[in-house]
Amino acid sequence: MKKLGLLLVACSVVFLAFAPQKTAAKSTASQVIDIAKRYSDSPYRYGGTSPHSGFDCSGFTQFVFNKAGIDLNRTSGSQYSQGDYVSRSNLQKGDLVFFGSPVWHVGIYIGNNKMISAENASTGIQVTSLTDYWDRNYTGAKRVIEEQAKDSQSAESKPLPVGQYHDVPNGHWAADKIEKLSKQGIIEGYNERFNPDDKVTRAEAAKMLSVALDLPKSPGNDYTDVNSPHWASEYINSATNKGYFDGYDNGRKFKPEQPITRAEIAALFKEAFNLNGSGKSFADTKGHWGEEDIQALTAHSIAKGYSANAFKPDAATKRSEFAVFLTRALN
Repeated sequence: MKKLGLLLVACSVVFLAFAPQKTAAKSTASQVIDIAKRYSDSPYRYGGTSPHSGFDCSGFTQFVFNKAGIDLNRTSGSQYSQGDYVSRSNLQKGDLVFFGSPVWHVGIYIGNNKMISAENASTGIQVTSLTDYWDRNYTGAKRVIEEQAKDSQSAESKPLPVGQYHDVPNGHWAADKIEKLSKQGIIEGYNERFNPDDKVTRAEAAKMLSVALDLPKSPGNDYTDVNSPHWASEYINSATNKGYFDGYDNGRKFKPEQPITRAEIAALFKEAFNLNGSGKSFADTKGHWGEEDIQALTAHSIAKGYSANAFKPDAATKRSEFAVFLTRALN
C-alpha cells in the first residue's frame, strides 16, 4: 500500500508538470501594440492599407485595430470622430493620438510618452516620442478599446463638486487655479473632465477673456470665417472691438480653431491688462516679434519660462497654462 501511494503521488506530480497551464489573457491594448510592432517592417505608401503594398498612417491604425477585432474608419480625420475623448494626461496604451488642425496624422500610443505610427516614405513605421514636432502639432486622443473605456467611465462615475475634475488631481500644478476660474464660470470642462494638456484655441481664449473681463457680447459678423451661428462669435467680436485681437489676411479672418501660442497670449494679456515693464529675457525670444510682450508678462509674474532659459514662444498654450496665466493676471 505504501508503494502504491508513492506511485500515485509520483504520477500526480508528472501529470501536473505536463498539464496545460492557464495563462492570463492579454489585454486588447497589449494585443494592439504587439500587432503594430509585428508589422512595423511594412513599407510606407500614401493611401496604403496592407502590409504588402504599404501603409499610410490611418491605413496602419485601421489594419492593426481590425486584427484586434475593432473597426476603425479609413482616414485619420474620420477616426478622430470615433471613441471617447481622453486628455493627454490620462493617455493609456492603445489609445489613438491625433495631430494637426484639421487632423492629418494618427498614431497608436504605446506608453512612456511614445507612439508607433506610419509617418512617411523616408522613415516608414517607427516609434517616436511625443515631443518637439509632435508636441507642437498634438491635437487630441481617442479611446476606442471598449474595456478601457468602461474602466474609465466606472472610475469617473462619482459626481464631483463644481470646479473639480477627474483628470485634475489635487496635486496637479494648476488645480487651484482651474478650480477658482471654474467656480467663477470663466472656464468650463467636458463631462467632469478638464483636459488640462489640450491646446487652447483662439476662439476659446476670446471667450474666457471676455467672460473674465465682463465684456458685453457683440453680435455681428466681423470675420469671414466666424459666422454668426459660431458658438464664440459674440465673444470674438467683443474682444476684437476692444483691440485685444488682430485678425489675419488684413483683418478678414480670425482662425477661431487655431491654437493660440504662448507669445500670442503675452501680446493678448499685455493689451487686455495694460501690462508694462521689462521682465526676464529668454534665449529663444531674442528678436522674436513677441519679445517685448513676453517681457511684460514675466515682469508681472504672470508667466515663467522653462529650463535652459527658454520660453517656447511659438508653442501652443495648454488649457492648464491659460488658467494659471489668467488667474495671475486677474489678481
